[in-house]
Amino acid sequence: MKKCEPFKDLILTDFIDGQMDRDSAKRLESHLQGCDDCRAFLNEVKVNAVLPFAKASHQPVPAELWDRIKADIENEVPEPGRLAGIIDGLKGLFIFPRLVPVFASLMVMLLVGSIGLNTVQVKQAQAKEQGEYLVSLLSPSSPGDSNEAGGPIEHYFL
Repeated sequence: MKKCEPFKDLILTDFIDGQMDRDSAKRLESHLQGCDDCRAFLNEVKVNAVLPFAKASHQPVPAELWDRIKADIENEVPEPGRLAGIIDGLKGLFIFPRLVPVFASLMVMLLVGSIGLNTVQVKQAQAKEQGEYLVSLLSPSSPGDSNEAGGPIEHYFL
């Protein structure tokens, strides 16, 4: 259940570590009294994560290891995301500030050109449809068509 997720997180972190504050411990206890699923989860965590290490002896970590871990964390370079790569590429344009107006002009010309081309194509299609309609009105109909009704006046209105 969604409402159990925060309690399961507490069980896996602060409860196991013995670092749970009083308020969190009270909330967890009251939740455990009414939730069979979380009680079963707590028992599973105790059996699989706590008991195997209960009899293990505590070994001190050498100071050199902690110093190396700290240095590795401090020297860690974050991997740039996709958006950061795009932004860095755009920043590269400003190295050559004379190219920025050229690039902007090119983009505007492409936009205006595509709009103009689309407008021309739409007008051509409309003119073609109108021409075909006029030709169909002016073309003489063959009198032997069996699917068409009546005489010329019916062709005019139909």
